[in-house]
Amino acid sequence: MRSAFILSLALLAGCASSPGYRSPALQLPASFREASDTSRSTHAVTPHVIAPDPGPQAPGPDYWEQLGDTTLNRLIAELVRANQDVQAAEARVRATRSERVRTLLDLTPDTRLTGSYARQRLSSSSFPGFAAFPDQNIWDAGVSAAWDLDVFGQIRQTAQARGAMVGAAQAELRDVQVSLTAELALTYFELRGAQEQLSVARENAENQRRTFEITRQRLDAGRGSAFDTERAQAQLSSTLAEIPAREAQVATAQYRIGVLVGRAPAAVAAELEQPARVPALPDVAAMGNPEAIVRDRPDVSAAERQAAAQGALVGAAKASYLPKISIGGSAGYVAPEIRTVGAQGTLRYAVGPVISWPLLSLGRVKADVDAAQAGEDEARARYRAVVLRAMQDLEVSISQYRAARLRVDRLQEASAASQHAAELALLRFKEGATDLLQVLDAQRTQLEAQDRLAQARIDAGTAYAALFRAPGGR
Repeated sequence: MRSAFILSLALLAGCASSPGYRSPALQLPASFREASDTSRSTHAVTPHVIAPDPGPQAPGPDYWEQLGDTTLNRLIAELVRANQDVQAAEARVRATRSERVRTLLDLTPDTRLTGSYARQRLSSSSFPGFAAFPDQNIWDAGVSAAWDLDVFGQIRQTAQARGAMVGAAQAELRDVQVSLTAELALTYFELRGAQEQLSVARENAENQRRTFEITRQRLDAGRGSAFDTERAQAQLSSTLAEIPAREAQVATAQYRIGVLVGRAPAAVAAELEQPARVPALPDVAAMGNPEAIVRDRPDVSAAERQAAAQGALVGAAKASYLPKISIGGSAGYVAPEIRTVGAQGTLRYAVGPVISWPLLSLGRVKADVDAAQAGEDEARARYRAVVLRAMQDLEVSISQYRAARLRVDRLQEASAASQHAAELALLRFKEGATDLLQVLDAQRTQLEAQDRLAQARIDAGTAYAALFRAPGGR
């Protein structure tokens, strides 16, 4: 009988054990397609190897310092220090660490001081032949302890899961820092681009105002027509109508930056009132080995740690198939009066092992195990999906950054040419060599080219921020 019992325990232990965790394999290409394909652009993307992540930390400032924009660097430092979402993520890291410590303490005896008072009367019917018992006072003081020996590793597996959750929370903190830094930079580029577009609209409005004054002077002198004056007025009014929208875009970006850095939006808006252009962006995008970069991304690290935690929880659930062995004990004093607590004859103690086994509830245990295994399958599927999205982000960000920089170069040429054309058209109009229509058309083309150039600089900044976010801020 005893041999059969031991054999059944051994079989259950084999069924309940779970293999050690292994990080899921990644089937990734040897290099990035967009980084190696330079045939579509004059700007090559030069790769470099990124070292493995030494641990959770704030994104490095070098990526932004090379832009030479001290305002942007100051705002990023403020974000890392005071952003509310970052602080919430840091609190989650502290919470998961405390949960892990709490689980590890389950491996130690749970010791408690106890004290109680009760007034009782024993029923005489429980003791035939005895008269009614008098009322009694019972004072009890002592200490109790319980120690789960964790013979089959349920607590250890749970602690391992908690440790993996700490790693996931740390990776999520880094992901929040990287994502918000990229969002701040993107919003900052939008602010500077909107300020440039506002400046372009105001400068063109001033040029068109001068054109309008020329047509009115020619009309007053009898050398022009009311038709030319009205067309000049219409174009001026259309340009002036763009200014309020640009001003609103500037204010929106300013207020959003205030929220990101954790300060009053209006105060930050006042600090950013002075216009500036989008900083010049570098010609080289840094990329390295795909597997090293993908594994280093904080969202991938978080997903991998979540999968590890779910795997450990499967082991903890399987351990419930086996008996739970613990040692319990208590000692203290029981007396009818508080003043006699501790006197001779009031000592009491109890100590001994406790074995519990859900033999008749194994169906419930199996349901818990099945749920844990399904959670592990879900976590691994999410991990694979995150890896695929990471590869997509990396390839797309490289491609978009290359295209955005090339577009800026072309639009700079177009803007310079359109400005020169507008100046020539106005000069020819003053000399009577052309009509007003060519002037208005040249000025409209100039406005469109300059506005598109400012928008292209915003798009390039957006692509640069995405290029920071794609490899995880490295």
